[in-house]
Amino acid sequence: MPAITEDYEVLLNVSNDTHDCATLQLLRDYSRNAGAVVLLDPGEVVTLVLEAGSTYRYVVKARSKLASVSVRAWRDVTCSVSQVYASAGPQLQTGSVSIGGGVTVDRIWRDYRFAMWNDP
Repeated sequence: MPAITEDYEVLLNVSNDTHDCATLQLLRDYSRNAGAVVLLDPGEVVTLVLEAGSTYRYVVKARSKLASVSVRAWRDVTCSVSQVYASAGPQLQTGSVSIGGGVTVDRIWRDYRFAMWNDP
């Protein structure tokens, strides 16, 4: 007899534990004007609501370093910006690296484009 299943939501807490600002953006919208971007100041945490078992892809940017991150979680998970970049190493050259809880770093690269804005 098949089991009854219900969709449920999980929380992804992304914290910026670095000394610089960082951004979080949907990967499909990266480098386009239409995408939603979250700016995380140092010490700030953002909570995203995800559907359990679905795969979400984001780009995390701090200074000129970018990381492509995949999330497929079945329970609430926490991820920090420093944790994403600490995964960069020889193993990332040959494939993706899991940093736990269903969070995987697929790629890290540099982007030297920048934007300047005036703070009020």
